[in-house]
Formats: sequence, C-alpha cells, structure tokens
Amino acid sequence: MSNPLIPIEQLFTDFANNKSWDKQYRLIIQLGKKLPALDESEKTELNQIKGCESLAWCCVEKKGDLFHFKMDSDTRVVKGLMMILLIIFQDKSRLQIAEVDIKEVFEQLGLLNHLSPSRTNGLLAIVEKIKIEGEMNAST
Repeated sequence: MSNPLIPIEQLFTDFANNKSWDKQYRLIIQLGKKLPALDESEKTELNQIKGCESLAWCCVEKKGDLFHFKMDSDTRVVKGLMMILLIIFQDKSRLQIAEVDIKEVFEQLGLLNHLSPSRTNGLLAIVEKIKIEGEMNAST
C-alpha cells in the first residue's frame, strides 16, 4: 500500500494556495479520501474519541520509539482533519509529539477561523489522545 501522507510543508503550501474557505474545505475533503479506513474490529469503545460529535476512532501503536496512528470517522470532514493530524504526528517520537503546538499549526493553516467550536473541540480531543498516549507510553 502506498503512503497516503504528504510532507507537512506541502500541506502548508496547499492551504496557502487555497485561501478561500470553500477551497480549503474541498482540500480537507480530498485529504479525507486518502485516509485509510480502519478495520471494523478496531472501531471499539476504547479507540473511540470522546468529545467528538461525529463517530471517530484513533488507534495508537508504538513501533520502537515512534508512534503510529490509525484513524477513522463517519464524516468526510473529520476524516480530512484526521489526515492533517496524521501528516503532523505520524511516526514521530514522544518528544516530537509533545513539541507540536497544534493551535499554532491550525492557525497557520487557517482552520481555527472556520471550524465550528464543536468540531474544533473534537479535533483537540483527538490531539489530546495522541499526546496522552505518547506520555503513557514514554517508558515502554
């Protein structure tokens, strides 16, 4: 299977080149189409994101010192936002994950101005799960 992730620099360029919210929204939907689907067996309550209005799941695996995430949702927009999170956090160490100022990243992309408060809260809940998993698995 090919790697669906683009470099983070490309993500920033794509958003900068599509300044209108309509174009950015389409970009998010396109990113969501690249998100690999989770296996139904992984859509458990343990993996479900609490605080997200949509159904959303995040599985975390530690491979050596790096964290690997698999995510899925029942909505196209959340899938696209999850793809953005994968571009930012996939295969990073605990320290690299902890150093990410996600609000700054979202601000650079222009997302915070356009996402509803509930969608922003859901997105931040996913980031919180990613960061907590990194801390919980720091010594393993």
